[in-house]
Amino acid sequence: MNSKNTRSKKSKSFSLLIVPQSNDVKQFNVASWIPKLLILLIIITISSSSYFIWDLYTSFSDLQDDYIVKSKRLDTLTNITTNQKEEIKVLEATISEFNDELESISELQQTVKSLVGLDGQPKEESKESNDSSTESKNTDAKLKSSTSITRGTIPILRKDSLKLEDIPSTQIQINSISQMLEKSQTDLNVLIEDVEQRLDYLEAKPNLEPTKGSITSPFGYRKDPFTGGTDFHSGIDIANWYGTKVKAAGSGVVTFAGYNGSYGYVIVVKHGYGYESIYAHNRKLLVKVGDRIKKGQVISEMGSTGRSTGPHLHFEVRYHGDPVNPLTVLNNDD
Repeated sequence: MNSKNTRSKKSKSFSLLIVPQSNDVKQFNVASWIPKLLILLIIITISSSSYFIWDLYTSFSDLQDDYIVKSKRLDTLTNITTNQKEEIKVLEATISEFNDELESISELQQTVKSLVGLDGQPKEESKESNDSSTESKNTDAKLKSSTSITRGTIPILRKDSLKLEDIPSTQIQINSISQMLEKSQTDLNVLIEDVEQRLDYLEAKPNLEPTKGSITSPFGYRKDPFTGGTDFHSGIDIANWYGTKVKAAGSGVVTFAGYNGSYGYVIVVKHGYGYESIYAHNRKLLVKVGDRIKKGQVISEMGSTGRSTGPHLHFEVRYHGDPVNPLTVLNNDD
C-alpha cells in the first residue's frame, strides 16, 4: 500500500539536482505540471507574437498601399492645381484684354457721340425718297441705342477676385462676355454706318452761314421796298460790300447757275435730304450747273443784280419745295 502511494507521488514530480564544485549537492523536487505549463506559455507567447507580427505587417502593408494611393491622388491634385493656376493666368490675360477692348469701345463711342452731337434730336433728317422726320428719328434712335454698348452694361471681372473654385463659373462668364463683345462689335459697325450717314447729312444740311453781313430783311411778311405793299419774303437778306465772298451753306449739287429775273444772278444747290438752298443777286458766279460743291466752298461774289436796292445776298432754304426760315436751320446740327 505504501509502495503504491510512493510511486504515485514519484510520477507526479521529478527531482532537480544542482551539483556545484563543492561537495554540497542540492536537490529540488518540481511538480511535473510546471514544465508543461512553461511549454504551454512559450507556445502561447510564440503564437501571440506571430499573430502580432503578422497583424503589424498587414497594417504596415495597408498603410503603405494607402500612402501610395494618397500620394498618387496628391500628385493628381497638385497637377490640377498647377493647371488651374495656369488657367488663372490665362483668364487674367483674357480679362485684361476684355477690359482694354471694352475701354476702347467706350472711348470710341464717346468720341463718336461728341463728333456727331448725339445729345440733340434730329428733326429733319431725311432722303428725298422717304419722310424726313421719320428717318431722322429712326437714325437718331439707332445712334442712341448703339451708344448704350458701354463698359457699364457688361459685367467686368477682376483678376484679384479669381479663385481656383471659381474657374468653371468664371469661364462661363468670360464666354458670355466674349459673345457680348462680338455683339458689341457688330453693333459698333452698325453705329459707324449710322454715324457715316449722319455725318453725310450734317455735311449736306445747309446750316452754315453763307456770308458775313447784317440781316436787313427777315423771313416772312414785310413791306415791299418797291411797291410799299405787304408781301411774303421767302428768305433773308444779308447786306455787305460788293464782292463779298458767298459760301455754300451745305454740300450738294448745283442745279441752276445763271440769271433769273428778279433774282438776278442766282445759284440753286440741291443738298439731298429734302433741302435746297438759293443764293440770289450775285455779282459773279463761280460754279456751274452739275458741279458738286462742299460746305463752305466759295460759290459767288455778292452783288445787286435783279430786283435789288443794294449789294446783299438773298438767301433761301427750301425743305421739300417749301421755303423755311433760314435762321431755324443755320448753325443747327439737329
